[in-house]
Amino acid sequence: MRHLKAGKRLGVTTAHRKAMMRNLVTALLEHGEIKTTITRAKEMRKYFDKMIGLGKKNNLHARRQALSFIKSKEVVNKLFEEYGPLYADRNGGYTRIYKIGRRLGDNAQMALIQMVDLREEAKAEEEASKERIEEIKEELQEEAAPEVEAAEEAEVVDEPEEKAEAEQEAAAEEAEPEEDTAAEDEKPEEKPKEKKEEE
Repeated sequence: MRHLKAGKRLGVTTAHRKAMMRNLVTALLEHGEIKTTITRAKEMRKYFDKMIGLGKKNNLHARRQALSFIKSKEVVNKLFEEYGPLYADRNGGYTRIYKIGRRLGDNAQMALIQMVDLREEAKAEEEASKERIEEIKEELQEEAAPEVEAAEEAEVVDEPEEKAEAEQEAAAEEAEPEEDTAAEDEKPEEKPKEKKEEE
């Protein structure tokens, strides 16, 4: 009989099982969701809930307890800085499990285990970042508006001078061909006069 021996053995030794639970909890805290067998997912929930409880306490003793179980210091920091405040008002139920079919080979029932409320937080962060980006764009446009107006005024001032120069050049070009044509017109008229005088 297995009195006072709670939990599944999962077909492995005690050391293997403890290492497996530590790996699964660390991966779930790091990525927000993982894929594993349904039995392992259900078994790891109690360890995960304990880690979230430590994250909500947020004191030195809780950090040392978390570091003795979780394999990454970065994940421990994430647990206490992000997940602890996120689940401060929630009393349990930090994960959800979806069945996703059976695994090829041994036909084991697979499951996707996720942390709850992460998507809502991600959406809120995206919306906040979009709003912040829009505010920055508006500020930049307001700052750039005086510079654009000054540049337009400078262009307006320069345009009459450029137009005047262009008109002068056009007038000079038009005047030169007229002189040439006038000279050509005068030459043919002179030749007949000379012929008449010779006669």
